Amino acid sequence: MNISMRKRAATVLTAAAIMVGGTMTVGAGTAAAAGIPPNAKFYYHNLGGGTYSIIGYSGNKVVGSGYWYADGDKLQAVDPSPDGYGIAAYLGTSPVREASTYGHNSPYTATKTGNLTEGKKYRFWVCLGGNSGQVCSDTLTVAA
Repeated sequence: MNISMRKRAATVLTAAAIMVGGTMTVGAGTAAAAGIPPNAKFYYHNLGGGTYSIIGYSGNKVVGSGYWYADGDKLQAVDPSPDGYGIAAYLGTSPVREASTYGHNSPYTATKTGNLTEGKKYRFWVCLGGNSGQVCSDTLTVAA
């Protein structure tokens, strides 16, 4: 799947989560005071043992990180500093699973867990942003 298709899939999944009742609380608190981070870029890491990370940067500064841990079926979003940007980590379950720092003072870590079928594959991605929107990473395929 090419990058534009993955971004489109991530956008569709995010929109579906909102329509199904998931609420993205962009707009409240320190972690949503800013807009879209300038010069946003993402780095993808396979940390071994079914653990993956996507780290979001604005220029050369870390804005936030998302993690998927197959052991424990844990999704995590980490906002390390009060720069005004929030981060949300997503897992393409039905409905979409979200761990979000939006609306919380930094530093802050949001965690979502819940048992998933072992070995089943899902899409994992993160979004960075604030009041005026988000920018999202490409997706990674991960397994429970």
